[in-house]
Amino acid sequence: MLNQSAHQLPLDDPDRLSLLFAAVADAQHIALAVSGGVDSLSLLHLASKWQGQTTNPPAITVLTVDHGLRAEAQEETAFVAQTAETLGLDVEILRGEVIDPESGLQAKARELRYSLMGEAMHELGIHTLLTGHHLDDQAETILMRLARGSGITGLGGMAPFTVRGDIALVRPLLNVTRQELEGYVGRLDLDPVRDPSNHNLNFERVRWRKLMPQLQELGMSSEKMGNAAMRLRRADQALIELTEQLYADLFLIDPFGCVHFQTEMLVKQPAELGVRLLFRAIDDAGGEHDVPSLSQVEKLYDHISANIIGLSSLTVGGCGIKFKDGMGQIFRELGRMPDEKICVRPGGTYLWDKRFRVLVAEDHADDIVIAPAADFSRKKLDNLLPDLPFVPIQAVRSSPLVMCGDDILALGEHVMTSQVDVFCTFGPNALM
Repeated sequence: MLNQSAHQLPLDDPDRLSLLFAAVADAQHIALAVSGGVDSLSLLHLASKWQGQTTNPPAITVLTVDHGLRAEAQEETAFVAQTAETLGLDVEILRGEVIDPESGLQAKARELRYSLMGEAMHELGIHTLLTGHHLDDQAETILMRLARGSGITGLGGMAPFTVRGDIALVRPLLNVTRQELEGYVGRLDLDPVRDPSNHNLNFERVRWRKLMPQLQELGMSSEKMGNAAMRLRRADQALIELTEQLYADLFLIDPFGCVHFQTEMLVKQPAELGVRLLFRAIDDAGGEHDVPSLSQVEKLYDHISANIIGLSSLTVGGCGIKFKDGMGQIFRELGRMPDEKICVRPGGTYLWDKRFRVLVAEDHADDIVIAPAADFSRKKLDNLLPDLPFVPIQAVRSSPLVMCGDDILALGEHVMTSQVDVFCTFGPNALM
């Protein structure tokens, strides 16, 4: 029987350290996001100790950010730099300014941090960033998402490993409580940075933090919420993989970016999978438009399941949706797209509406212009590309029309010349 695991050992025990940093054991160079607070200061010292006990450990660079929001920030970043240098680690102090701090301050500060750190990591050739998010942060995140009505994915909280752009984001302390981190910093006789915003009740996270002791009394500890989140993430990953398999089998994407599916096959799936399949299709077809809310997609699925759609047309997530003869068609809504013409030079490439990539041969004589095929009629389509009755004309009008002067070079994925190539950037299957 497993009575004790490495999770129960002291934080700086060699076995516990190996477990905490296992995800980056094979990395060549990692960065640590350190503000000087209890959590990131713990991360700094634990990473340094792990590096010292490890054969061929990665190099470590400490990144600390001055947002320009508080007068004390300059002293705090200097404190982080001194601490890192004492441990023999390289450090970069990054400075920026939050635009319009009067609204959405925490979100804007977070985006600034990641932006500055991402730029610094790119210059240094680092692709892995470690943060000090801990178990109590996880519990607060779950409560915030629960209050917003999140689904399984959202209630899985923060993952130990995620990808943000070209950066792998690792949270080695996600199963460690704030109390344990405070105890560790106390034993090292360190004086961490105290950010007054952590007690500002104007911030939603702080309000939930204040409620945590009462929830603890009711049995909702951060440990139990963390375990629930871990199990939800595990279930979510299984559902993601199953959804992808079904999407490849049941949904087809035509050369104009219109997604086709049989409603009967959709509603035969368990409801959770049906909702996920619809969400994936709308996200694909919707291009640059913001994704719909989960509740919007759930309502759409309920209408399809109840067979009350008839021949109706609906709109959601920047898409038009048509139903006819047991088929559903999801396509980009022209009226939700920017009305602009994009010029691409010979040898260039352009990602159009996050749905189509257009490539121009280097030896093409002139620039080409891409715009929605907004003026196309069914007759004009039949003259250019006959025998495509299954395609809704709305999908054609919201697909890319590639022109050179008065000559049509491509419409959607239908290419009329070897000098241009156009292909969909989404979806597992295309109708040829």
